[in-house]
Amino acid sequence: MYIGKRPRPPEEGRPEDSALAPLPCAPATGRRGTPIELHAGPGLVLRALAPADAPALFRETDACRARLRRWLPWVDATRSAADTAAFIRVAMEQEADGEGFHALILYEGRLAGIIGHHGFHHAHRTVSIGYWLGDAFEGRGLMTAACRAMTGYAFAALGVHRVEIRAAVENRRSRAVAERLGFRLEGVLRGAELLADGFADHAVYGMLSTDWARLRGLAVARTTPAVPRGGAPQDQAGRRPEAGGGALPTERARAEPSDGGDDPALDAEMAAYYEARAPEYDDWYERRGRYAQPGADAAWFAELSALHGVVTRFVHALPSDAAVCDIGCGTGRWTAALAEAGLRVAGLDRSPAMLDQAARRLGDLGLRAVLVCGDALELPFPAATFDAACSAFVFDHLSLPQRTRFLRELARVVRPGGRILLLDSRREERHVADTEVQTRPLRDGRTFRVRKGLFTAATLAEAMQALGVVRAGETPSFFVWAEATLGG
Repeated sequence: MYIGKRPRPPEEGRPEDSALAPLPCAPATGRRGTPIELHAGPGLVLRALAPADAPALFRETDACRARLRRWLPWVDATRSAADTAAFIRVAMEQEADGEGFHALILYEGRLAGIIGHHGFHHAHRTVSIGYWLGDAFEGRGLMTAACRAMTGYAFAALGVHRVEIRAAVENRRSRAVAERLGFRLEGVLRGAELLADGFADHAVYGMLSTDWARLRGLAVARTTPAVPRGGAPQDQAGRRPEAGGGALPTERARAEPSDGGDDPALDAEMAAYYEARAPEYDDWYERRGRYAQPGADAAWFAELSALHGVVTRFVHALPSDAAVCDIGCGTGRWTAALAEAGLRVAGLDRSPAMLDQAARRLGDLGLRAVLVCGDALELPFPAATFDAACSAFVFDHLSLPQRTRFLRELARVVRPGGRILLLDSRREERHVADTEVQTRPLRDGRTFRVRKGLFTAATLAEAMQALGVVRAGETPSFFVWAEATLGG
């Protein structure tokens, strides 16, 4: 989707207290336009290196020299800011080649250390991560959070299959970071690196993309035979795919009423479903392949266009330099729409595979956004980070208690007076319950249970009324939307 670009104000005119405001000399985007800032936790930002960082980075290196030289072979050769500047040039070339990046670790605006990708191997889809932290910042869990973000980025945005961390066997602090994140100790390389005090053995830790998914609760769903074409039971809609997930008229999602209560096992299965569905998710939006319905596609695209119009109006009501978060960004359809308008955009999703699709979309369009792997119910952003938030087809997958938590988190991260837009699936009279548990098939025959809420404009507005003044609307068949102004 295209939303006309608006002129942006000069960099120096932007508020510097926003977590998405550019830090000094923010570097250019990489070859694929992937993000160069990661928000790794409250007050913790990873920002790709820029030339102007050399003096400050050298000062921190020099201040920690006595400790760092025991474990890092390059420390003794780094004698001036010019040496650090040379390293930054190499790191920026790596980032421009799409091989990951080296980042400053910034905690509450202070330079705390460095973390980076090394040894990217295109053919084997592997990369390693290295890091160090300043003396004053140890013992706070910062490196574990930073390494978690860089690992997730490697799987989601770089598309790697394996991430490796190596540390000297005696470097217990560095090894503990890998172990806390669930990296597997795979062996020891004898005499692998010459350090200041002699050769050191390396402990080698590995994490595969499948390990990462499992550790984050993305368990593999049960495998069942493919739904026979023409033989699946009709769902409650009775005629077309539900607006938040969709199946063919001949391969409908089976649905049962739900009381909307919490169900952790169902939540884990839903997470697995969207991780597995990422490569085919946009087929649903575009009505490709098994989602094509010649008799209904014209109405679908007309109503989808109307939904784009809702987003366009939402965008144009915001300040031209607004910071906006797309929560549950999926493959980045709406993230790209926000970025196209010239806004400062962060997209958050818990699925690395979805984030990889979003990174590809942004790169193909030459757009820039921050992509964050995180939980919509525990948003990894400080209070009042954003001027606005948008979320499409997320609210309908939450239990009733989760909806309350989700709206509370939105109100926390959006500034007072900011705006929140929810896009979701419309409930029709043919639906027998406000919330269903559907069983949905994928191309490969696997099936997954998915919680699905259905709304009218009135019920969605009612759910959001605690946020402030709410406007809501709906299309004839498929979609509903509601917009709130916080405290309005």
